[in-house]
Amino acid sequence: MLLETPATLLEIRADAADVRSASVWLQQHGDARAIPSDQIFRLDLCLNEALANLIDHGGDDAALAPVRVCLGSEVDGEGGHATLMISDTGRAFNPLTATPKAVPVSLAEASPGGLGIDLMRSFADEVTYSYLQGRNCLQFVVRWPINPSP
Repeated sequence: MLLETPATLLEIRADAADVRSASVWLQQHGDARAIPSDQIFRLDLCLNEALANLIDHGGDDAALAPVRVCLGSEVDGEGGHATLMISDTGRAFNPLTATPKAVPVSLAEASPGGLGIDLMRSFADEVTYSYLQGRNCLQFVVRWPINPSP
């Protein structure tokens, strides 16, 4: 049996002050959907990194319209998955085409930042990107197994 809950939408500004409220919203709605806390953690990391990149690199167009954050989930007899979509009007950018940052060999070679895209790729089970009607659409999917009852 497939249990699908209608998606929940949040609109925020591309502003650092709204990143925390987006995390709180994700936690509340993830809990309400019975998404396991470790999966909410993974989605929250992706959300925070995507919003930080938008704020830092989205340009003036990022403020033209609200950032839309949409959470959906499905559960069936074998497992569940949650989908988090972030849509914005910032500068078009496909993070999936970005070259992964080289791992420094020593501390002297290390530089701060630049690992957000790699983190998103590693924390989500699936990441997709599209540019539709003047909006970047970045989607993260996390999956989990249903534990069989004893």
